Amino acid sequence: MNNPDFEEAVSLFLEECDTWIDGRLEELAAQGSGLSETDVEEIVNKVEKNITAAIETVVRSYGQAFTPGILTDLHHLLFELELKKKGGANQDRIHRYKDNAQVGLSVVEGKITPDNAVLLMEINRAHLEKKGGRDEGVCEDCICGKK
Repeated sequence: MNNPDFEEAVSLFLEECDTWIDGRLEELAAQGSGLSETDVEEIVNKVEKNITAAIETVVRSYGQAFTPGILTDLHHLLFELELKKKGGANQDRIHRYKDNAQVGLSVVEGKITPDNAVLLMEINRAHLEKKGGRDEGVCEDCICGKK
């Protein structure tokens, strides 16, 4: 990584991910999740390792021509999946992040370009907005009939 702006974008992305994890851990503690310090450390380390590997893969494929934020929902989904392995009842969170996480993963796998990923993510966000943020029920006046 030679582009200082890109390096700064990656650093900012990683900081935002850390902030999100801190907030999520606070939520879990308030809910009395019962996660041990060892469980938390294991989850955080595994997610960090996986998201760092994803960034490295995308950089090898596309250089610095991508916005690290494309991987935000992938990061969150990885955390929630690891949490689920520890017994967390977080299906709603998994469902919330899965669509755009799959788009981010498709970039990592080289199936779509970062530019196309941004477009797909905006479509997914618009779709959720149209549903009023509700995950249940069919979209009003939408051809998808997504439930």
